[in-house]
Amino acid sequence: MLQNIKANRKKTKEGRLTEEEIPLVKGLLNEGYIPQDIVHIINQGRSSTINLARISNVKNNIETKAATQKQVNEYIKIQSSYDPKTLLNPFKDSRLIRSREAMICAVQIFNNPAILFKTETFCVLANIAWTYLLHEKMERIQEGSSQLKNGNSVTLNGTLDKKVCPITDDAVKENLKKIIEIRNAVEHTFFVGNDECFGRLFQACCVNFEKYMTDWFGCHLSLAKELSLALQFVSIQKDQFVELERSDLPSKIAAIYKNIQSSNFKNENAFQATVYFGLENTSKTSAEIHKLISYDDESNSERSREVVIKKYIPPKITESEIVEKIKTEGFPKFRRYEHQQFWKTKWKTAKERNQHAHEFGEIAIRNNWVWHYDKWFPLVKKYCEDSGEKFK
Repeated sequence: MLQNIKANRKKTKEGRLTEEEIPLVKGLLNEGYIPQDIVHIINQGRSSTINLARISNVKNNIETKAATQKQVNEYIKIQSSYDPKTLLNPFKDSRLIRSREAMICAVQIFNNPAILFKTETFCVLANIAWTYLLHEKMERIQEGSSQLKNGNSVTLNGTLDKKVCPITDDAVKENLKKIIEIRNAVEHTFFVGNDECFGRLFQACCVNFEKYMTDWFGCHLSLAKELSLALQFVSIQKDQFVELERSDLPSKIAAIYKNIQSSNFKNENAFQATVYFGLENTSKTSAEIHKLISYDDESNSERSREVVIKKYIPPKITESEIVEKIKTEGFPKFRRYEHQQFWKTKWKTAKERNQHAHEFGEIAIRNNWVWHYDKWFPLVKKYCEDSGEKFK
């Protein structure tokens, strides 16, 4: 039963318990949990939340068979394992967790001045990160699509060659194929120094990973929360690349480098990024904002794109957390129902709500909505204050 809960990613009907959850609710009641606590436990990571009425229905149904104490304890362990920052659960989202951590390690190790084993490590870890990312996407599209008939997982190279590969941008695919090629070469070649020659390729790999991770699974999984994705060598100048081309690279590595520079994708940022760092003072403060500035042409005459490396990520807050915090502000009668009524009536039509929704929140993992604390909570608090004694 618990295996089904771990694997289940389908939406449940609004406010209803699944067949797997009903015996667990009965088991929680038998273990002495009060209905309010059961609601909180059940709603963790759920696509649609339940209310106390659902717990009462299970409690009053004498025919419902309860889950065992062991099953209840394992379920509580799973439900209490959500990361509050990423909303990922190690029992349900192991691929995404490993994917993010592998790329974080790749960037951190490459940027560590004490590490000499940079290129090799980056390629190995980036390969792992992308493999887990693509497998998770494929499994959500079609269960079992990341597995071969013999039970082994599809390799990254095999995934890129599949007709159903989730990546449609050929430049991104070519970037990953070069990462794989370098990884295979350095496995059998003693490679010392000159990590900079693949700087633009690796930088594009990082940017592409951030894009697909957030596009596919939500902005709350952005690696900007953990680190800047900019590699330290991205400011390398053109004349330095000329010297690299003349340097005594191992023959296999040199051949890959020359092949990259003659690729049909060489001028596409998704294949290899042309970037440098700049510092800019804001108009309101003296604080320096680090920006990654990329150019489309070699003359660097016009800026094609500016990206703030450490962009502002608004703090998130769930509906339950809003209600609890509002109560501590002196409004003990404010409940989830009142909160739902507030946001539903704030905009008169569904079209208006859809137009304004993303100003105040976003979809998190498995279609759960989280609110932007600094924009939404003050509105809720003002609503309570303007309601006089209603919620006191």
